[in-house]
Amino acid sequence: MYQVIGLPKTLKIFGILCLLCFLVWYNTQIPVLLEGPVPDLWRAVSFSVLVGGFLLSTLGSEMVFPWLCKLPVVSAYFPPISGEWNVCMESNWGVMQKWLGQSDGDERFIKNGKVRIKVSFFKVSMDFESDDRYSESRAINISVRPSEQVGLFELNYLYVNHTIIPLTTDTNVHTGAARVFVKKVGDDLIMEGTYFTNRNWTKGLNTAGKVTFTRYPTC
Repeated sequence: MYQVIGLPKTLKIFGILCLLCFLVWYNTQIPVLLEGPVPDLWRAVSFSVLVGGFLLSTLGSEMVFPWLCKLPVVSAYFPPISGEWNVCMESNWGVMQKWLGQSDGDERFIKNGKVRIKVSFFKVSMDFESDDRYSESRAINISVRPSEQVGLFELNYLYVNHTIIPLTTDTNVHTGAARVFVKKVGDDLIMEGTYFTNRNWTKGLNTAGKVTFTRYPTC
């Protein structure tokens, strides 16, 4: 999640924490620092870096950071996306089924499922499982950054999907990518965007579509 503000600002935050720790130490150890040798000053600096690192790792942990993201000031910089989301995927598979002569019904092919997102200051992880338990996915690369187009932030991810017993038009494993935008609707957040896969691409059966994340049931 540090990607939202970038590495330079992350280092700046770490530096501020270390400076605050040093000032606290300095104000309680003034006689020692003024009268003692240089090693006393070095000890204060080492202590400050150690405590600053501890504070950053604690505040940025998966236990604490998601709660911080719910605070109004913090949520303006880090979206509170941790937790479980209902997902609706609308793909072009219905159109492709018509081309294959397998269907003459609705061209919208909908798949519902659950996504669980875990967030810390240092990383984001995401797992998906379809409601029909046909397949499950795990994100292998995720980035979060301020949106330059629409929404508050954008979530870009690459994932691997596993299907134990695939249909004849499917494969056991495929990869996909998505770009979704975090938007505020009333008091709630939603995420929506598009995705594409390389599912069975050698037969021209790779898919693409729209994906929507909500806290409430969708589709």
